[in-house]
Amino acid sequence: MTELLEDPGTPIAPPDPPLIAYRAALKRYDGARLVEIHASLGGADLGGKPARLPDAIADRLSEHRVSERVVANLSFGSRAALGLIALAEANAWPASGLALGLTCLGIEFEPAILRLLESGLVAARMADPFESVVDYERAIGPRLAATTLLAHPSASNAARTLMPEGEPPPLAGPVRQVRESDGLEPILRLAAAWQRIVEGPIRQTQQGTFFKRDRERLEDDPVLAGPITDALEPLPDMTLLWIDLARAVGLVIPEPNSDRLIAAPPDFWAENAVHLPQMIATRWLSLRDWHEQAGMRSEGSPVDLALPFVRSSILLWLARVEEPGWVALDDLAEHLNQLAPGWDRALLSDTWKAQPEGGMATLAAVLLGPAYQLGLVRAAEETPIGRRVVQITPLGRYGLALGPPPAPRAAFDHFLMVQPNFEIIAYRQGLTPSLIGQFSRFARWSQVGAALELKLTPDSVYRGLEGGLTTEAILDRLSKHSARPLPAGVAEAVRTWADRRDRVTYYGSATLVEFASSEELEAAIGLWPSSVRVAPIRISDRLLLVEEEGAIPFNRFRMAGSRDYRKPAEACVDVEPDGVTLSLDLGRSDLLVDAELTRFADEPRTSTPPDGASSPRRSFVVTPASLSRAAENGLTAAQLSRWFEQRTGSALPSAIRLLLHAAGPKVEPFQAARPVVMEVPTPELLDGLLQYPTTGPLLGDRLGPNSVVIPDDAVDDLRRALRELGLKLGQIPPALPEPGPTDSRRR
Repeated sequence: MTELLEDPGTPIAPPDPPLIAYRAALKRYDGARLVEIHASLGGADLGGKPARLPDAIADRLSEHRVSERVVANLSFGSRAALGLIALAEANAWPASGLALGLTCLGIEFEPAILRLLESGLVAARMADPFESVVDYERAIGPRLAATTLLAHPSASNAARTLMPEGEPPPLAGPVRQVRESDGLEPILRLAAAWQRIVEGPIRQTQQGTFFKRDRERLEDDPVLAGPITDALEPLPDMTLLWIDLARAVGLVIPEPNSDRLIAAPPDFWAENAVHLPQMIATRWLSLRDWHEQAGMRSEGSPVDLALPFVRSSILLWLARVEEPGWVALDDLAEHLNQLAPGWDRALLSDTWKAQPEGGMATLAAVLLGPAYQLGLVRAAEETPIGRRVVQITPLGRYGLALGPPPAPRAAFDHFLMVQPNFEIIAYRQGLTPSLIGQFSRFARWSQVGAALELKLTPDSVYRGLEGGLTTEAILDRLSKHSARPLPAGVAEAVRTWADRRDRVTYYGSATLVEFASSEELEAAIGLWPSSVRVAPIRISDRLLLVEEEGAIPFNRFRMAGSRDYRKPAEACVDVEPDGVTLSLDLGRSDLLVDAELTRFADEPRTSTPPDGASSPRRSFVVTPASLSRAAENGLTAAQLSRWFEQRTGSALPSAIRLLLHAAGPKVEPFQAARPVVMEVPTPELLDGLLQYPTTGPLLGDRLGPNSVVIPDDAVDDLRRALRELGLKLGQIPPALPEPGPTDSRRR
């Protein structure tokens, strides 16, 4: 796998719906074949319009009575083939894959598939887009590997699961040490995967693989990748298996017009939790990118794995054995070897080679791996030789549509212990798929094993509240299943987190209207039409929130501008010549700049727009007090400098650099000498003194980058101005006495 193969902004194209794919395949048929299929279905004459035949055949089969009649007249082999298609709930099958599945059931595949093609229940699509289907025998004979079979949706709906005919595998003897999983492991792992994707969606490439960072985040998660306590066989690439199953059942869904996968809404659990064991089992039967021994298929591999097309056939042979019969794995492997030599090959395109274990290892990986974890089979040892034996469970028969739903598990109400540190210990005996879904909505799974651990966090509680739960519903669920009363601190914390969230009101769509002053806002409310369905909501002294943009009376207001907050911040502040007065252009401003300015500047009570301003403006002044307030709130000089570059388009003014220098912890006095010349540490500080309104008029000519003349009559005033800024002027040497006459003569 690679980190990035395609443009990350390109959305993943979904596959065509089954009926559209079926119609497209028929449109590549030879005209004579279409006429034969249409006639066999009893369709009316189209009056010499062959182009309408594909749609006419598809529409004809969509009639329930027609598809039921056609399916009823099929041979056993053809109906068994439709049964395999319906079990996996996948309408598109490689012809070689369906042939392998039928062969493992002891059915000759060519006559079975041929009859499906002739009836139109299944359409053939060749790998070559320019090749028409003229000869069915060629499509399922020499070109079998290049043919894809597309079942009409009505054919799958009308199909029924059929038991294989012929002798079943031999029964094993008495058994001991019977083991049966609770079937909760996949549901728990899928619940954790759902939570992780709620916390952060994952991105995928055009090939359907995940970006490296997202994949590593999931593979390093101890809940998704941690070992299974009750495991008979390992599950390779386990994390990717859970994600694929979550996608298959709809717990993880593609984001529209995006390359991301997101979590399904929380309502999924309420609607599907009861049926989730069967849904996961069905999706496992059709999972084609994962191999029970080799793990996930290599990225971009054009070949098809063989084992996915054999899973249903293996379970059907187990279902063929009447309860309480057990089947040894080696006997079942030998049975399959006789029916379909090479059934355990890795790829459909591989040629068969005899394996030393005769498929025993592959069969163990399938039945003792995912089938056992899903609760479809139970395992034991044969007495006295210790052979591994298996038996299908009621859930397995129900998943194959061969039996009634299994009886519900015994209920244990008090299976939780809620601890004061917000950790929840849960015992598996009391859990059901429905309860797993309920707790997944508001508590985070942090450990999955013999005992389970969940964690209550602010984020997990927020997730539950956003999903429609209430605070009382969360606490009631915890209290109902807890063996002890809830710790007071836990209940109080949940209520506190909920109260914090309730302080924030969420609007899915709204418009904010900003006014230059509170007086203008009040005037606007007075002009607002009384006929609107929802009145505007005042959220500050200058902001109105309007739920319906169409209700804004634009004809009564003069709009200064609008702002799209998905774009970068715009420069909307001008620095006045004094360097500390900032003029905000309301026509270019946004709602954020006001809060940004008030962090380090003050707005005078009376604000006069600068001369010549063509749009409404507000003025803010930076003072030593405002900068001191900003520093106490954590604003640094570097952050302030970046703000000026972003919002004014220029560097930090020299006058403000002067104020920042004055606020420093150790400020040395400026040096002065007669003639009174003041020297400062840097040219920028002198620029600030010349620019600042209370010091600039008191300075004379600039003598150099760091020095300036101070007029004699301005020394005391300058000293006072510097003292107000927190600066000092050094001691000035006394003036030299005027030279007398004697001195003049000496010169």
